[in-house]
Parts: sequence; structure tokens; C-alpha cells
Amino acid sequence: MALKVGIIGPTNMRKLVKLTGKSEQFFLKKADTVGKMLAAHRCELWVNSDGGMIREVAVAYKNAGGGRLVMLYPKKGEPWPNKHVKSHTRIANKLNRQQNWFWTNYQVVSIPELVVCVGLSAGTLSELAYIKWNRQFKRGNLKRLIVLQELVRGKRIPPEIEVEIKGILVYLKKTEELKRIISQYLKN
Repeated sequence: MALKVGIIGPTNMRKLVKLTGKSEQFFLKKADTVGKMLAAHRCELWVNSDGGMIREVAVAYKNAGGGRLVMLYPKKGEPWPNKHVKSHTRIANKLNRQQNWFWTNYQVVSIPELVVCVGLSAGTLSELAYIKWNRQFKRGNLKRLIVLQELVRGKRIPPEIEVEIKGILVYLKKTEELKRIISQYLKN
């Protein structure tokens, strides 16, 4: 069975570029690298149905021959609208419909065994909180959270979450290091 890998990160590329001072090309290149690595290792990719870094990693994964892209989609646009994300679902191999946005954001960090953080946003912070609570209450399948430091402002996640999940948290200075981590994880 393929390793299930979730991706969490910003869905608004313009805002990401503005907040970090890094170019859109920088982020597109990193998303391409992540997607290709996951496809090369035959991982099953789990993402929310949205744009930005999430979509870019998913597109790179598919373009590199990724075998199974599972996209989580909120059936109801509650508490936030969902019409803007419908178009992103076309690239999915499997659409995993969730009750609403809360469940969509929860499942992307609860079903996979490994989650890769490709940047921070308000939505990403909520997903990190779900990881913290899952860890606290022994829920979900997550074994490792990998944070790609060159994609995260300040190079760390908030310390209030970091201290609670340090047993599963791995920081990587360079995105290219992800290849080694996935290879090691697949051997175990």
C-alpha cells in the first residue's frame, strides 16, 4: 500500500509572495520539486481542493505521473463558501467529500501518515492546531509533520504548537531534503 502524504500550506499565492518577499517563481519551483518527489516515491497524495501551493504541488505530482491524488472537498459551503474550489477537483483521481470545511481541514492532517507543510496561512494554522489536538488525544494516523523551512516565514511553526508536537515534528532547511526523509520513512 502506498504511503499517504498530506500537503498543508497557503492557498493564496499573491498573498504568500507579498508576505515573504520571495518570488512566485521561487514557490512554483519548490511546489514542482515536492510534487515530483512524491510521485517518484509512488506516494498517495492527499490535498484540500483549493489553489496556491496546494494546487501547485498537486499539479506537479500529476504531471510527474503521480498515481493517486485524493482531493478533499467540502460538500457544503459552510461555514465558508466552496464554489471557488470546485474547479480544482478536476485533477483528482478520487474526490473525498467531507461534510464541510472543518472536516476537510481536519481530515487532510488526520488520514495521511505523513504531512508536509509548504508554507503558513490562516488555514494552515488551523490544520496545525488539529495536528496538536490529535496528538494530545491520540487520534489520527499522522506519524510525521515535515516543515519545509525555506517556505515558512520565520522558518518555524508557532511555538505554542511546536512544543506540543515535537515528537513528530521534523524541520528541513531545504525542500530537496524531503527525498531523503521519504526514502527513510518508506524503509521503516
